[in-house]
Amino acid sequence: MLIGELVERRGLKSPDLVFWDAPEGRFTYGELSAASERVARALAAEGLTPGHHAAICAETGFDYVTAHFGAARAGLVLAHLNPRFTPSELAALGAHCDARLLFFGAPQTAAVAEARPALKATRRFVRLPGPAGEAGAQPPPDWAMGWEEWLGQGEGRAFSPPDGLSPESPFQLLYTSGTTGAPKGALISHRAKIRQGLTHCLNLGLVEGDRVLGALPLYHQFAQWLMLAAVPLAGATVVYPAVFPAVSPAVSPSVSRRKAGSGFDPVSVLRALEREGITHLPAVPTMLYRLLDAPEPRAAECGAKGSFQAPALRCIVYGGAPIAPERIPRLRERFPGVRLFQGFGQTETGYCLGLMDADHDARPESIGRPDLFSRLRLVGIAGKDTAGEDVPDGAVGEIVVSTPYLMNGYYKAPAENAAFFAFGRQWGRTGDLAVRDGEGYYTLVGRKTEMVISGGVKIHPQEVEAVLRRHPGVAEAAVFGLPDPEWGESLAAAVIPADPCSPPTPERLAAHCRKVLAGYKIPRRFILMDDFPRTPSGKVQKHRIRSQAMEGEPDGTGPGQVQEP
Repeated sequence: MLIGELVERRGLKSPDLVFWDAPEGRFTYGELSAASERVARALAAEGLTPGHHAAICAETGFDYVTAHFGAARAGLVLAHLNPRFTPSELAALGAHCDARLLFFGAPQTAAVAEARPALKATRRFVRLPGPAGEAGAQPPPDWAMGWEEWLGQGEGRAFSPPDGLSPESPFQLLYTSGTTGAPKGALISHRAKIRQGLTHCLNLGLVEGDRVLGALPLYHQFAQWLMLAAVPLAGATVVYPAVFPAVSPAVSPSVSRRKAGSGFDPVSVLRALEREGITHLPAVPTMLYRLLDAPEPRAAECGAKGSFQAPALRCIVYGGAPIAPERIPRLRERFPGVRLFQGFGQTETGYCLGLMDADHDARPESIGRPDLFSRLRLVGIAGKDTAGEDVPDGAVGEIVVSTPYLMNGYYKAPAENAAFFAFGRQWGRTGDLAVRDGEGYYTLVGRKTEMVISGGVKIHPQEVEAVLRRHPGVAEAAVFGLPDPEWGESLAAAVIPADPCSPPTPERLAAHCRKVLAGYKIPRRFILMDDFPRTPSGKVQKHRIRSQAMEGEPDGTGPGQVQEP
């Protein structure tokens, strides 16, 4: 089945079921099918045919969804671009994806205008009305068409599914998070997305009538497989309550540091869980930490018992990173009886490892065991005698995965494709380093590109980060290597204090590490920061911290303090 067929069949089978419930309106599957077909007709009127590329750079909203499914029904490959890209980022990736048409939101108008000279392949710009139609009163710029005007081009055209498409054809171009460098564009097929959606219907127990909180930006892989694949496969509903903004920027780790106007308001989310019949809450760990740190809504705003409740919530699904083990009991306390599920994977591989609910108590530090439909290997990363060979339990190796959700390949990146598929087209190299125990659980130790070699000895930053997080004065830690004339690299640690008014001293942090770590694993430099630069899914961008540390000015919401023990 193709993605466009999924929408069409769901619209025929369940035309009156609500797919989208938001302040902008409630839209059924029948309306979704009709609206996406209207987009497909307008794309055909533009002369775009199967295999052509288009792009979207906009906030989450129903029009975003119809553009997504409409492009799929027309047989196009749609590139999803971060709506918070700067003009230079938008110019670089917008040019890279070779989009002939670009959908953009009203808030992105200035960035698109500045990036336009670099977008040589783009011959049509279409402005979406936005999540609540807030741009409707303002005409689009003279170089763009408004949404309704553009859709009108396809009126009266007959629509028929395009020829030449197969389930293996790519239908979207998703850019990697860029935690260790420039993003790469992964081509994802119809079959891979359908399979991933079906798998997560099983993992999450998602069924017709369930209500999933729209807590994630739609351009991201996490939201793509959940809200735009699993939800329509199940016949469930995506909910954007009035108290919860449709925009979800990267979030800070604590309520006390939340900026005014941030898209993720934990108190509003708690209210939504109380009032909106939410059955499934998707999140990244940082969001969950903020929910734990947030005060409960006022008793008068809660249920009859006068305390917070989430009466319909059955499952919390999260990804991006494991939850700190010490936070799990608090999650159990705040959300009693709610099942936890951690999915681990990448844009390129899709989901491949899962930590089930009971595993959170038995193996809280783990990223779980392989997905039912995936096979994993751990291969050596040392010299020529062991590189590429399977390593035994207890040894560090790179995760290599064969999964039905694997990407078709990187767009316009032959060298990167050769490296990723080095073990054959059915296997993908993740670059993630892990250890497997005798029961088949995998524990992440870091990224291959983040491994620090100091004096010829390999150091895995995640091991040091885990120790630092156990210090009562540390909220979060990011460990990385810096150039050292004597040792090649020396270890540095960026730290967010638990109490910004009373940060731990580097001497105390070093002493804390010395209790459990060998001397060569103790950071030689500590950087105090208000927050870390993050991807929109909450992943820490260590390469940015490292670059700024080398330039002497840490990159965060505050100036940072560089200290040595």
